[in-house]
Amino acid sequence: MEREHLTRRRLLARLPDEGARGWTSYRPPGGVPAFDEASLDAADADTAAEIAAASPTGSVLFARPGETTLIVPPFAVEAADDYSEIYARQLIALLEQPRVVATFLLRLGGFSVGFFRDGDIVDSKTDRRFVKNRHRKGGQSQRRFDRIREKQVHELFGKACEEAREKLSEYEDEIEHVFFGGDRLTLLAFRKECSYFERFGDRVMKRILPVPGDPRRASLDAMPVEIWSSEVYTFGRDAVLGAE
Repeated sequence: MEREHLTRRRLLARLPDEGARGWTSYRPPGGVPAFDEASLDAADADTAAEIAAASPTGSVLFARPGETTLIVPPFAVEAADDYSEIYARQLIALLEQPRVVATFLLRLGGFSVGFFRDGDIVDSKTDRRFVKNRHRKGGQSQRRFDRIREKQVHELFGKACEEAREKLSEYEDEIEHVFFGGDRLTLLAFRKECSYFERFGDRVMKRILPVPGDPRRASLDAMPVEIWSSEVYTFGRDAVLGAE
């Protein structure tokens, strides 16, 4: 099995030909694709089924002679469909559909909040905050350090929550998806202190976007490429998506 993280542009350029001989299976979140009996051996079929079932956005499977490709798309597949040929049209529509998204990026060095219409940034805010690194000396010095650090983290979370509310409140009804990015543990702690994002319900995506270093405006500018990227798993001897 080969795993690739492909941008929208790269994936669209490498999709198999429409109508080619093969098998296509679309499944919404929690679903398992239907496998052409000749497309995968039992072990690979089990692996593909586990990946698809665990995907929060569902899956798309293309099976062709010599290889099978499973795609975990950035947005949810809405319905289960099977085709006795290669049928990429639904995946292309999913990837190219205009969308309105918000992103909130957080590390202990700062935060960025952004509002996007189909990949174009409309409104944003970035702020830097200093939070002391962890201290390991112990004793009274350790306790004093921990109190200072806890205060700094609390101030960061409070400021970030306030700015997110201020920037996104006027767009709340328009926002289709909310993506978090940065450090997972820091984001979990933040969500416990900031209830603002609860109003978005299931519009909050489960995927955590990678953010190298502390969030900056450049981090926001890079998010559309990451948001629209897919995980691609290819099984078979000729394991190259779109190979001739």
